[in-house]
Amino acid sequence: MGLFKFQNYSAIKNAQDNPRVIAAVETVNGNVFGIVDTANAANTATTEVQTPFANAAAAQGDVWVMMNIVDKPEIRNYADYSVLAGEYIRAFKLNSVIGEKVELSGDLVIDGATGLPPVAPLVVGTALVPTVAADAPNLMIWKTIAAPAGYSCYLEVTGVTTFGLFTIDNAGVGYEAKIKTA
Repeated sequence: MGLFKFQNYSAIKNAQDNPRVIAAVETVNGNVFGIVDTANAANTATTEVQTPFANAAAAQGDVWVMMNIVDKPEIRNYADYSVLAGEYIRAFKLNSVIGEKVELSGDLVIDGATGLPPVAPLVVGTALVPTVAADAPNLMIWKTIAAPAGYSCYLEVTGVTTFGLFTIDNAGVGYEAKIKTA
């Protein structure tokens, strides 16, 4: 269960958000993805549908993150909250807030070389980019990369925190990161 939030009010105020995105797969807060316009069944209009990144080229475009309010009263534990395929996602476009800081829990990060959670906390300056289909089963999270050249939106770790420490999936670490462009 990932946790992801903007650190400053200016990011919340200036971020482009879209509450009309339809989930293509089950999604939790903090998952990152792209959005595509898809014709509806009657071919009379288009809808905006979430799409996990297929490859690095797709991940180098617009990056959106899910940050829904837990609006299901039957949920007793925040860790159980997810948006199912076909439900609406409140998506925030990270490309619209370059330079702002975010906080994310450690369970949203894998080592790009091994595909496993990092053994030790990441060091300041580590670049994170969205995972792609080749990184399955770790989809819609962040992975480390040596050189983020070509990415229009990536995260650079600026600090190690305890954000998300209480989450069941977390390795006891969280990260503060700055949204950057290559």
